[in-house]
Amino acid sequence: MSLSVLLVEDDQILRTLIADAITLLDITVIDCGSAEHALSVLESSSSIALVMTDIRMPGCMDGLDLAQVIWSRWPTLPVIITSGHTSALDGLPANATFLAKPWTIDQLHQAIRISLPA
Repeated sequence: MSLSVLLVEDDQILRTLIADAITLLDITVIDCGSAEHALSVLESSSSIALVMTDIRMPGCMDGLDLAQVIWSRWPTLPVIITSGHTSALDGLPANATFLAKPWTIDQLHQAIRISLPA
C-alpha cells in the first residue's frame, strides 16, 4: 500500500498547485477543501502518512483545530501547517512543522522529506 499526503486547503487553485508540487516527489495526494472533510478522510484511510493544512479555512474548524484533533487522535501522524497570515507558531509537537507562505517548491519538498517517516 502506498502512503499518501492529505492536503487541506480551501483555495481550489492553490490546492491544485500544491498537489501537483507534491506529486513531483512521487507521492500520492488526497486533497480536501475543509478540515471537516479531512477528518472524515483520516477516519476512513490508513494510508495517510502526512497531513498538510492551511490555517485559515471556512467552516467549523480551521487548520489549527484540525491539527489539534490529529495530535489527540493520531499522535504519531506528522502535520505541516502553513499560513500566509502567521509568521510562526509556538508549542508545536515534535512531529509538526510550520511553513510560512509564501514558500518555494524546494522549501515544500524539504518540509515533506523531513516530515515523512523513513
